[in-house]
Amino acid sequence: MIAASWATARPASPVEPIALYVDATEAPRRLLHSELTVPVQPGPLTLVYPRWGIPTYEAPASVIDNIVGLKVAGNGRAIEWRRDQTNMFAFHVDVPADVRDLTVSLDVVAPPQRSDLNAATGELLVVDWQTLVLYPTGTAVSDLPVKARLRLPSGWKQASGLTAESTADGVLAYHPTSLAALVDSPVLAGKFFATYDIRSHSQKKVFVDVAADVPEATALSAEWQERISRVVEEAGALFADYPYRSFRFLVALSDQVGNDGLEHRESTDLRLAIHAFSDDSYRLAYGYLFPHEYVHSWNGKFRVPAGLVRRDFQAAQTTELLWVYEGFTRYLNWVLAARAGVLSEPEARDYAALLAAKTLHRSGREWRSLQDTAVSAGVLNDAPDQWESVRRGTDYYDEALLIWLEVDVTIRRLTGGRRSLDDFCQSFFGPPNEPPLIKIYGFDNLIAALERTAAYDWRAFMRARLDATGVERVPLGGLLAGGWTLAYRAAPGSVQAARDKVNKTVEERFSIGTLFADDGGVIDVVRGSAAWNAGIGPGMKVLAVNMRPWSADSLRQAVAAAAGDAAALHLTVQNGTETSEMTLDYHLGARYPRLERNEDSEDVIGAILRPRVVSRHDP
Repeated sequence: MIAASWATARPASPVEPIALYVDATEAPRRLLHSELTVPVQPGPLTLVYPRWGIPTYEAPASVIDNIVGLKVAGNGRAIEWRRDQTNMFAFHVDVPADVRDLTVSLDVVAPPQRSDLNAATGELLVVDWQTLVLYPTGTAVSDLPVKARLRLPSGWKQASGLTAESTADGVLAYHPTSLAALVDSPVLAGKFFATYDIRSHSQKKVFVDVAADVPEATALSAEWQERISRVVEEAGALFADYPYRSFRFLVALSDQVGNDGLEHRESTDLRLAIHAFSDDSYRLAYGYLFPHEYVHSWNGKFRVPAGLVRRDFQAAQTTELLWVYEGFTRYLNWVLAARAGVLSEPEARDYAALLAAKTLHRSGREWRSLQDTAVSAGVLNDAPDQWESVRRGTDYYDEALLIWLEVDVTIRRLTGGRRSLDDFCQSFFGPPNEPPLIKIYGFDNLIAALERTAAYDWRAFMRARLDATGVERVPLGGLLAGGWTLAYRAAPGSVQAARDKVNKTVEERFSIGTLFADDGGVIDVVRGSAAWNAGIGPGMKVLAVNMRPWSADSLRQAVAAAAGDAAALHLTVQNGTETSEMTLDYHLGARYPRLERNEDSEDVIGAILRPRVVSRHDP
């Protein structure tokens, strides 16, 4: 019965604050140190490491193996700790009778190959508090107070959704908050750092904080400041209120941290390449991240699916509503990117065309529904890109955009243009929404809100699209009813070309059925395509195309020339130690997605993407 004795942890009562001190002075070599002072009572105690992260919907965090040192002490004496034999995130301690505060010391590394948490280079750092704490079970994380302090390398600056004051010895002392709010408030710090006050119609302050590996990269052009300002204004018009006290776009610029973003209630954690603000390819490929992570302040942090709300960071979450949490946010990041000028309207159409074509060429739709991609998110999020089209991955992002577009177009049709998803946003995400308030919802709440926006059988509408399998049931109705048709052209569109450049890929899944790395490596193959039928698979590498050495240009010229019955496309393919010649039975020529206007119908998509706010810089 020893296991049962650990079942009840015993923090002091009433709950006293945990004191957390993080020493990040060795961040340039990717080593962090933390020390916690945890109020306790004598007896058996279980300390736990956050298992489900921030939390959103990640599978149990594997970063616990980044702990490279753990010590527990009380009254200056070392105290033995024991890891639970079945729960690797739990640590057991027998607290001596004379101890009222435990000192827990952690050493945590930030390996260069992992940029998702504690992203660190020689010049910048993102501090993810959840990687640096152990806490007693028994108290809800929203009720567990923490007083956090942080020491940075000399001369470094920082920003966070938390408020901090510098102490006499140069340590930053953050205002006391709950463990839940702390974990939701990463710190961006760096040697080269700049802060921009974003001027907008919003009554709540918004800033962009940039840390970069080189000083010149921290410069945020007036054009980019205007784009972000418009994102803030257009989102304010869309939702009619702001769910934060102030907001910070935290941006880390380095070629070592990848291109991605993570949402928080009062900040965004954006990691982009060093030239993201100066190379326009990054605007086209990843500019949508600014409205996407910003919208999550409403959708995901204020309105939260019931399956993602748990008392602490140990309980598993259920993710069946990610097609709302992420999919509706994907739709809104597309809409706001166009309304705010992050993408022009033609570029926004290229974005939608690319996502629609990718969905249409997901051969995994034959067996896995969109709903299952949401339910399976915990295992799909970290799945490799190889075999993506037959496995399906995080399709609850991109395919859900098409579903929500059809919802918007349908509402406009049902109400004669008097109502739209903008009205749904103001109703469903509207005030009061001051932090730390959150509002939990389920599928029934969502359907009821849609029915209040426009009378319709939304339950049947959603279930038909979420539960469908089969490529012939791709949800393209919103494009068609919106006045546009998915078509193909002879050259890649602006967004596809930018993504290929930034990601070092060659996207040919819409023609011969293959996604390549730019060195000829095969990443993905669509079932039933010419490449699939020829026997090509991930892990192989194309060395030559029609007897010419591999290059993106040589492949695309050969694909374009493969039009008509007499055409042929020959590939020299390496598979391990063997090299073989393969002939692809492909005759359709170049195929790159675009939206083609249907002049017989109203341009509803154009109306959806049109700005709602007249900028102070507009004539």
